[in-house]
Amino acid sequence: MQDHLSWSIWLYKDIGFQGMVYVSPDTPYMQLFTKSGFLEKKFRLAVDAWGADDKAVRHIYDPIVEFIKKEVPNEEHQQLYPYPVWRVEERVSRLARNILLGEMMVMEWADHMKGMNETQLDELAKSFSFENCMKRSGLNKVLTEHAAEVGAI
Repeated sequence: MQDHLSWSIWLYKDIGFQGMVYVSPDTPYMQLFTKSGFLEKKFRLAVDAWGADDKAVRHIYDPIVEFIKKEVPNEEHQQLYPYPVWRVEERVSRLARNILLGEMMVMEWADHMKGMNETQLDELAKSFSFENCMKRSGLNKVLTEHAAEVGAI
């Protein structure tokens, strides 16, 4: 609190959705998962909770939402924590798409690394080193300007 900041961006780096820095597309990790089509598949299936476009799979999950609303018609009973952030639609999205489907894809993700030696695995891990990340200039500019406005820097 000495910097007068009441929060911190929870994810300072990622693989291209929201972090202050992101893993460079030129890194071994990104090359492996891009060339294999795995990242495209995750995007198409909207497995990640952030930065996902669910238009290709909405027809799968909309009937579940409608089923829940029909079978639990009292809207107060649909208001589970963290309501109102997660309404029925968000809950189905998080639990069915992001968690259930995401968990089912973990072994496919891990299969990409089968047979790699320790050196190769270290190179994949180094993809996430700060020096191998790219800055998200727009986000960092907004955060820096806001911090200056509130006197945090």
